[in-house]
Amino acid sequence: MILAFSFAYALDAKKLPGQDIFLDDGQSKKYTDTVEFAVVGNVRPAKPGEAEASKRVAAKGVTDALVRDISATVQEGRTEFVVLLGNLVPTSSIATWKAFTRQWVSLISGTEPPEGPMRTRVLPVAGEDDGAGDDRYTGLGGAFPGLGADIGFNRVATWYHVDLEVGGHTWRLLTVDSNKTTLGSRWEEQLAFVEKVVKDDDAYDSLLVFTYHPLITLAVGQKANVGEGTSELLDLVEAESPVGALKAVFSGGSTANEVYLPRGKFGELYVVAGGGGAPADTIERWGHAEAGGFPDVKLETTYDFALLREFERQAELRKCSTVAMDHAKSVESWKGFPGAYEASCMPTQGWWDVALTGERMELNYRQVQPDLSFKAIYTATFSGKKNGWTIGK
Repeated sequence: MILAFSFAYALDAKKLPGQDIFLDDGQSKKYTDTVEFAVVGNVRPAKPGEAEASKRVAAKGVTDALVRDISATVQEGRTEFVVLLGNLVPTSSIATWKAFTRQWVSLISGTEPPEGPMRTRVLPVAGEDDGAGDDRYTGLGGAFPGLGADIGFNRVATWYHVDLEVGGHTWRLLTVDSNKTTLGSRWEEQLAFVEKVVKDDDAYDSLLVFTYHPLITLAVGQKANVGEGTSELLDLVEAESPVGALKAVFSGGSTANEVYLPRGKFGELYVVAGGGGAPADTIERWGHAEAGGFPDVKLETTYDFALLREFERQAELRKCSTVAMDHAKSVESWKGFPGAYEASCMPTQGWWDVALTGERMELNYRQVQPDLSFKAIYTATFSGKKNGWTIGK
């Protein structure tokens, strides 16, 4: 703890290049028709020896490919901003934050000279690695000047909210920090902020929550609801927000992309948008994950089938073993065990294209291909309180 405290002060935030925040805490923006944004997490590079030690799969070039693919939508005038769901750097230092900026400078505007014809801005989420050795988030605050709610004393707050009024329907985007241990005494400040923001039910119609640790995950070797910070935050949101206001929870955490709809078509959708470039996790199709009151979970059915079809196709292109295919289908030597998509055959890495139109929200998942292009393989749409979630076009 002493080392972390000393390191935080040794890091001079003024020496860091800065990225532009899309909106400051409490600000709002109005759109007559539709607003579109990208969501991706865990874009940091691998740590030395990490893939071997964790038995995860290092996928080279994925983050650079993500930047190119999202940038293409910016050039088309579609993507208004990017939500980065944490773990942007392997540890917080001047060198790692400068490396992050170099990799994203063609997509995210900021203090560094542009490398592309058009760039966009960002809404960042604090991941556990972003505060590694820097529990005051000095580096994160320097990399994203003006980040978070104003809590005074030159401290960095990793929680905030912005409002998007789209066709007369107001979407409140709430970013919270699930790193309870890192925050320490700041945790109570965040809880007070969240309660106030979600109670303000006259100011918004629908609510989206962005955090780092997933409430639910079936990524092999990963834990759901780490430190119980996520469940504590979401319990507070559920208790204080209007019934039915919460539409989706986006988290990073695992290095894979997962989708869950545990309460059915009228409940909230849980999206783990964690597969963006860091060593990839294998994900199980169903299993036991004691978190958030959902002891037995499975991937959302249509998402699972979409992954299975894509896995079969990519397995042939990548010349994967028949054992990996048997594992996915839970047959032969894997019969009786949960099916799983082995990252060594197909890392479930990609990003989410989210569009808000009035009270309607559409999410499209773009999965990385063997040639580092991306392909949309899944769509989920919230079409209103009467219809809830529908899957597919």
